[in-house]
Amino acid sequence: MPSTIATPDITRSAFKPRRVHRLRTLAACALLCSGLAGAAENWQLPDELSSKLQDLPSGERNFVVNGSFLPFMPARQMELELASRDAASMQTLITDLMAVAGEMGYDANRDMGAMPLNLTSTGFNSGILLPAILRDDKRSPGPFSVHRYLFPESGIPTFAGAPVAVWPEDLTAGSVDVAIVGIPSDMSSGRRNAEAGPNVMRSLNTIAELDIQTLIDPMKALTVVDYGDFRVDNMSIERSVDHVTDMVAETSATNATPMMVGGDTSILYPAVKGVARNHGNGSFGLVHFSAHPDARRDAVHTISDDQALFMLLDEGIVNGSDMITVGLRGNAATETTLQWLKDSGVRYHTMAEVNRNGYGAVMDRVVNELISLPEQLFVSIDVSVIDPGDLVAAGRVSANGLSINDVTSTVRHLCAAREIVGFEITDMAPALDFSRLSALNSNAVLNACLVGMAARKAGFAPDEIHPLALDHGQD
Repeated sequence: MPSTIATPDITRSAFKPRRVHRLRTLAACALLCSGLAGAAENWQLPDELSSKLQDLPSGERNFVVNGSFLPFMPARQMELELASRDAASMQTLITDLMAVAGEMGYDANRDMGAMPLNLTSTGFNSGILLPAILRDDKRSPGPFSVHRYLFPESGIPTFAGAPVAVWPEDLTAGSVDVAIVGIPSDMSSGRRNAEAGPNVMRSLNTIAELDIQTLIDPMKALTVVDYGDFRVDNMSIERSVDHVTDMVAETSATNATPMMVGGDTSILYPAVKGVARNHGNGSFGLVHFSAHPDARRDAVHTISDDQALFMLLDEGIVNGSDMITVGLRGNAATETTLQWLKDSGVRYHTMAEVNRNGYGAVMDRVVNELISLPEQLFVSIDVSVIDPGDLVAAGRVSANGLSINDVTSTVRHLCAAREIVGFEITDMAPALDFSRLSALNSNAVLNACLVGMAARKAGFAPDEIHPLALDHGQD
């Protein structure tokens, strides 16, 4: 039985008939566009159909002959239309196809060349925090578990299997020592995927490792929480900087040490700036491990990984004399940049120094230099400092770096020797290493700082070793 539902006659609407026909053509052609890019090179009008185009204006005729129609209609379909349509109908079809091509193509007088930023926005573009009135979820402030079982090998992944904190009042109520937070930014130079770093490091449960020197469990000696992720705008580093700075400052103000997991190395600038907002500019030292100086002084962009360290120095957030950078090599470690670091008072250590003197001697020098730095310290690790044999998934990978053991041993010492006011590890791009060795070793670096902080809290000297860990004593 035929349907009794009336079909509206759209030609009687406010649209003009030709416009409706063009829209129908556009809808039909959208189904045929896939896989046709570049096909114009193979198109040749069959001789027996060329007569169908004789009466068309030269523009319409060339549109068919040179294959300009192919992004909107397959060649076989065009041949069928030429064979079956009369001249007037063919004229209408080609006119409509040319109109579709004009509407879908780029027109400099009509279309924007790029999507502009909303320069009138006064806040962070990616989202807003819940107001205080919505934070009341019928629980007392403090860290809480999101795991189903007593031992968190399964369930919702968190950094080090730690409980979760959501608001600053949770950090304060829980007397939290370390708040580990992801900052999944991914817009700077090099190979991308650093935005996936935080979640992959969360899911690989290798952060809460026992300290083999003191035999201390850092998760028992310290109150550690997963503080979630800070929101970033991956279409604009500039939009993200202020928000990340605010969030780091808010975290630091609770007396918890923000331990940040990137994300690309552009977050070095807002991370250190946020800590300085709470502790004061020039009040703490910075030890930065990286293959790259990150001291570009002529960059086009206002902030990137290439210039983060320069901006910290240029704005007086950290004093040059309170900064040590380790592991420099590659194209950015030029004579001009090294001279600039020297003139700025920065103590730097290149792989040339490591290769000549050995890493043990370089570490001894770093430890001696640490004496002249403030008691409070921010430690920054760009994973590019590590040799690709140990960590290939670096966004700005560079050959001939430090071993993972060199880096973890130094990080552990630094975090045991000084009061750590901030820590970050950046630019691990897990998609570049399906073995997950890079994520494993990134977690080892984060764990090294946790065990150092735990050893310090327990009263151990940075180089102290438990007798049982050093020797079985049965000779």
